Amino acid sequence: MKKLIFLFFIFNQMVNAQINKALGDFTKVTSFDQISVFLIASNENKIEISGFNANKVELVYENNELKIRMPLDKLLQGNDILAKVYYTKLEAVEANEGSNIGASTPIVASNFDIIVKEASSIKLNVETKKITARVTQGGRLEVIGKTNNLDVVVNAAAVFNSQNCETSVANVSVNTGGQATVKASELVDAQVRAGGTINIYGKPKQVNQKTILGGEIVLRN
Repeated sequence: MKKLIFLFFIFNQMVNAQINKALGDFTKVTSFDQISVFLIASNENKIEISGFNANKVELVYENNELKIRMPLDKLLQGNDILAKVYYTKLEAVEANEGSNIGASTPIVASNFDIIVKEASSIKLNVETKKITARVTQGGRLEVIGKTNNLDVVVNAAAVFNSQNCETSVANVSVNTGGQATVKASELVDAQVRAGGTINIYGKPKQVNQKTILGGEIVLRN
């Protein structure tokens, strides 16, 4: 009996142990398989992985991109995995397959790219000159902070919210049931196609509106 308890304890430690690894250079982080990623600005690139089967998580480098995923035999089984990614430079993030990405502090960059799809979610605090974002397939993206220019496309019942992000110029396109909420002070180019909604805050000086095959564009206080 004692031997069984000991073996169970060892097994439990193995599957729940925290994995710490130094990382090579990357400027983009991409998540898969329902894994949660927490971004932390640092003076070194490293990762801390915790949760059931943390030792099974795969890290793949490709063209300055760090991909965090489960192996094929654990596909979509990373829902209790937390990966803390410490980075020195970050220019893009992407969330796939129900994964989640967040950050502890504002992400500082010149141009920052964001992709959210497949019912994944991202919430970030940013300080950038420009954000380019694509949200689709039920994804959710919330951006707070400050950017001079925002360019976003929202498709297929996805949701985008930057009401708490100070923006001068916003270019927003919503298609097939997507929803977007933006705030801008100078200019908003807003287009809705085949259903969807754009909510505009900030009382921008100029708003260009275009609606094709249904949908609405609403100016809020």
